[in-house]
Amino acid sequence: MINHPCSIGRTELATRYFPNIQPQNAWQKLRGLLAEDPDLRPLTELRRRTFLPIEVNKIYHSLGQP
Repeated sequence: MINHPCSIGRTELATRYFPNIQPQNAWQKLRGLLAEDPDLRPLTELRRRTFLPIEVNKIYHSLGQP
């Protein structure tokens, strides 16, 4: 099991998955991937700009670690 120890900004996480594109575009791509997964879809509707460690672990579990 992957265990991410701290919160991370959504754009920072997105740029880890898509390092070769602009940060805003990376977030849009990551948000699209999250929306495709019913378990991760609620993460696209969060009003905050960070993911908690448990949410990061859930993303890593579904998408793999960047």
